[in-house]
Amino acid sequence: MKDSLGIEKALTLFPDQLKEAWGQATSNDLLKITSQKIIISGMGGSSLAGRIISSINESGGNTEIVVFNDYGLPGYVDSSWTLIANSYSGNTEETLSAIDVAKSRGVKIYAVSTGGKIGEMIKSGEIYGVILTPTTNPSNYPKSALGISLGGLLGLMSKAGVIGLSDEEFQKSIEELIEIRKNWDVKSMAQKMNQKIPALIAARPLLGSLHAGRNVINEIGRTFASFFDLPELDHHLVEATMFPKNLFKDIYYLFFVSDLYSERIKTRIKITKDLFAEQELNFGEIKLTGSNSLTQAFEIPHYCAWLAFYISELNGEDPGPEPWILKLKSELSQPVH
Repeated sequence: MKDSLGIEKALTLFPDQLKEAWGQATSNDLLKITSQKIIISGMGGSSLAGRIISSINESGGNTEIVVFNDYGLPGYVDSSWTLIANSYSGNTEETLSAIDVAKSRGVKIYAVSTGGKIGEMIKSGEIYGVILTPTTNPSNYPKSALGISLGGLLGLMSKAGVIGLSDEEFQKSIEELIEIRKNWDVKSMAQKMNQKIPALIAARPLLGSLHAGRNVINEIGRTFASFFDLPELDHHLVEATMFPKNLFKDIYYLFFVSDLYSERIKTRIKITKDLFAEQELNFGEIKLTGSNSLTQAFEIPHYCAWLAFYISELNGEDPGPEPWILKLKSELSQPVH
């Protein structure tokens, strides 16, 4: 398989991406964020880091963290909020529009970027933030840079006092991930999913990671994928196996199982799998083994990125180029990345 942009190398460097971006972000002197209402503006891969952090923050944090994927900002965001603009390129038009609206409402603005227009705002002191200089993403495409986006955002939010994550805790989770992935057999799972629609399933506190896993399968695997959350899926999905006729044969349900789930969710997983077996559906599971929510939040998207890579390999596709995204952005007169 041709890998013209070095996606495999970028995925191998995922732990290094996290470390590098975290180090660059936490080495900055950042004014503390005192607001307990944070809105993160980002699109595509740049929004996924926010979703991951928001999800794992739900059960233990005192700060409300909302992710917004659109132009501008919701009407309820006023000067009591803080905006964190997360844009890998620094030129994302939706995120730039969020900054404009934030300025007009007196919202304090922080940002994470590798440069572009947002980088210039940070340099000039117009907004607070961190400019990352990554060396661990050979493709230079955001889809293979989740570690950079996530490490940078975690670093900024930790340094600014939004989340309570120490350097020791962060580094421990990365070392855990490095050991965990040694035991993965992602190729075998890719073979089971080949020519099928992946349907990913997880529960809180890992729903942001599930969203990230879906996106990377779309982009790197060039494969339609979906995701469902427990317990919600038990209220509708188990009945959705009749029509269109025989479609269920083309779906592979992948459960991400965790000891962090509540006992009731664990029971639901067992019963749901029994129902799937009775309906003769295709399904499997991945047991997450990280000792805490941060490590497991790393596990899901990283596993899915490798899954996407091997799906591309099985389909004889180069996982790097994005012809349709490039065409779309050309039509919109947008910077590529």
